[in-house]
Amino acid sequence: MIELFEKTKSPLLSEGEARARVVAFYLPQYHVIPENESWWGESFTDWVNVRRARPLFAGHYQPRVPLDENYYDLKRVDTIRWQIGLAQRFGVAAFCHYHYWFEGRQLLERPTNLMLGHREIDFPFCLAWVNASWSRRWKGDRSVNPVLVRQTYPSGRAGWLEHFDYLCRAWTDPRHLLVDGKPVFLIYSPHAIPRVGEILDLWREETARRGLAGIHVVAMQLFQFLSRSFLQHFDAVLSYQPASAMFIPAAGDSLTSTISMERYLRGLPSGIAEVLRSFRYERRPRLRFHNYDDLWARIIQAQQSASPRSYPGAFVDWDNTARYAEGARIVAGSTPERFQYWMSQLVSSMSERPPEQRLIFLNAWNEWAEGAYLEPDQRSGHAYLEALRAAVVD
Repeated sequence: MIELFEKTKSPLLSEGEARARVVAFYLPQYHVIPENESWWGESFTDWVNVRRARPLFAGHYQPRVPLDENYYDLKRVDTIRWQIGLAQRFGVAAFCHYHYWFEGRQLLERPTNLMLGHREIDFPFCLAWVNASWSRRWKGDRSVNPVLVRQTYPSGRAGWLEHFDYLCRAWTDPRHLLVDGKPVFLIYSPHAIPRVGEILDLWREETARRGLAGIHVVAMQLFQFLSRSFLQHFDAVLSYQPASAMFIPAAGDSLTSTISMERYLRGLPSGIAEVLRSFRYERRPRLRFHNYDDLWARIIQAQQSASPRSYPGAFVDWDNTARYAEGARIVAGSTPERFQYWMSQLVSSMSERPPEQRLIFLNAWNEWAEGAYLEPDQRSGHAYLEALRAAVVD
């Protein structure tokens, strides 16, 4: 990772804290909403995908089954209390809720609103705006227009402020995750937002007007190549894993062609770009494999030259068979022991940073359909959680 941000000073945390703050991404997909029922059938949640997954080769761990078959419902505040109790016990410092906003329309907001409405649940959180269109692509739909809800953006201050008003409700919550006294806010595809610099400038002005210290805005880097000039609008950048590690060109790969294709798609109208991306997915109805240790080695190597304002990502495991079936991407070799080994290295690599800046964004707390979860399952029990605690807590 190129050093994109200069080092800054930050007050130390109190003694006895974990060696790093692990922020686990939190998927709110496990409750029924009318939109999902109209698209996918009655009582649909992501548990439907998880349950119907089938092994594709000998020894393939599918379907993934929660411990005690706990297919929970995130409409229940008791479920959120259980998750947070488990997270606190095993060294997770905060949840980062995925946040879906389409020019005033929200989807899957119920768990976040439950959290905001129950201030007695004492656990840090932040939001990641997943500003991507919802489509049928994950189901292998070959229709010309697979988009269900297109991500669009308001063109002026009124729409920008409407979004700000909702976000400010979270940012002013005393439990919100802070860096330098500022609430942390992540953006999934920052390059896709027209006039993003103007939007963030306005939001920062409004936070100052409302008595906040500002916002700590983090650009998430997945497949895009974010330039230094673009990142001047942001306070930090995050390598979102395992996507970043999967698509770092290896020896013999063409970095130029990878950049050119992405820039070409980004330059097209959104509708046309969506269709071309869907064709790219359709051409790949085959299993693709990655090696767990190889991906983690890339993460550690990138972290060694990273700035304190370049936050590392981490991941537990990856197998999205529940979403893509024969077109899945699978990481082979994950075990609790290997996870602990690599997480320990990542935590140690951050020892020279001020403690407040030792943030690691982990994929994920509960991405069951992608095989990326810390929550206990029937095969490993609490072993991955125990590995995390051993890696993070002295």
